[in-house]
Amino acid sequence: MKLSELQSLFKRNILAPEADPAYMEFLKPAGKLSLEQAFQIYHRTYLARLTEALRATYPAVAWVLGDNFFNDLCRKYIESQPSVAYNLADYGETFSGFIHETSTAKGIPFLPDLAKFEWVYKEVQHAATPEPLPVETIQQLLSSDDVKMHMIDAMELFESEYAVYDIWEHRLEPAYMFEDVNWNTPQNLLIHKKQQKVLVQELQPVEAQILHALIAGRTVSEALTPHANSLSPERIAQLFEMMMRAGIIEDVMSVEAY
Repeated sequence: MKLSELQSLFKRNILAPEADPAYMEFLKPAGKLSLEQAFQIYHRTYLARLTEALRATYPAVAWVLGDNFFNDLCRKYIESQPSVAYNLADYGETFSGFIHETSTAKGIPFLPDLAKFEWVYKEVQHAATPEPLPVETIQQLLSSDDVKMHMIDAMELFESEYAVYDIWEHRLEPAYMFEDVNWNTPQNLLIHKKQQKVLVQELQPVEAQILHALIAGRTVSEALTPHANSLSPERIAQLFEMMMRAGIIEDVMSVEAY
């Protein structure tokens, strides 16, 4: 048997609750433990490490479900989607989709979106610290002809039918009480990194639409035109002040520069 085949079988048997006796024939025990005992230890350790990695990324999901249900969900996920990443922080990207496909989410409809939010938050947290344009520079450039904006990489726009951020803010409370949260409310969120800190800000739907347009490469006037009848100059000014204060604008360029 090739080494690669042995390695694949070894990983498969670590994941299994009990190692395959046919595979055991290729191995010899080391030390005082039998092969069965050794694989049981490997199995428990592997599950424990990946479960803790998922708990670190998805603390609010764990808070909502409680330890027993969360651990059971993690076990099923780990067995169906083993880790292929060297860095455990990279494990669990498909967790929200897995939750959506399991019966776990049927009675808790916001759970997949909550998991998706937590993954996005983690990604922004691990992104490089941004270097936004100074506010004074942005103000000068915005006073010129129509411009395009380039946003920092350490930001994401997040939309959900549920108030996932409100639920997430309760994640450090000792007992899960998500029933007390008014979670059945849509939210548009700006998740961004400022210096070393991740910040989350709720947006109005129209603000999110304008930001989406700017991120997609629309000019400022193109992004604002569809909302000309619904946004006053004061609201527009407040939106751009928020963007500058948040530090999400990396560059401002005239249309001619493209």
